[in-house]
Amino acid sequence: MNSTKKAARVAGILYVLTSIPGAFSLLYVPSHFIVSGDPAATANKIAASEFFFRLGIISEMTGFIGFIFVVRALYRLLVGVNKSHASLMVTLMLVSIPISLLNVLNELAALTLIRGADFLSVFDKPQRDALAMLFLNLHFQGFMVAQVFWGL
Repeated sequence: MNSTKKAARVAGILYVLTSIPGAFSLLYVPSHFIVSGDPAATANKIAASEFFFRLGIISEMTGFIGFIFVVRALYRLLVGVNKSHASLMVTLMLVSIPISLLNVLNELAALTLIRGADFLSVFDKPQRDALAMLFLNLHFQGFMVAQVFWGL
């Protein structure tokens, strides 16, 4: 097998492997937990299935960390076609990955609010639920910011 075919297979396999946790965290988790316009229902669903919500956070981080290796494999595949375009792809993706990883903090903030840590006792439950929904919405917006770099 020549090196181009091998590089293409490696890139493809890595892409599929990182897409699995990505699909779970970015498609399944929001559709399962977020009830549009109802912070209390959203908070109750997350509290009832906290393990799966946390699994979504871990999956999201795993997918984005794994994507670093996808980018490297794609670069090795595409550098022979056009080095400047391959370098630009690496640059744009390596900007979006840290944005995506930092964006996970919004989900962690929402989870902290829903769990109601002692230092949050100044807020009543409806206020914490509304703030949690705010952070979940910020997570979605942060994801949109990262996607700008994917599209470029």
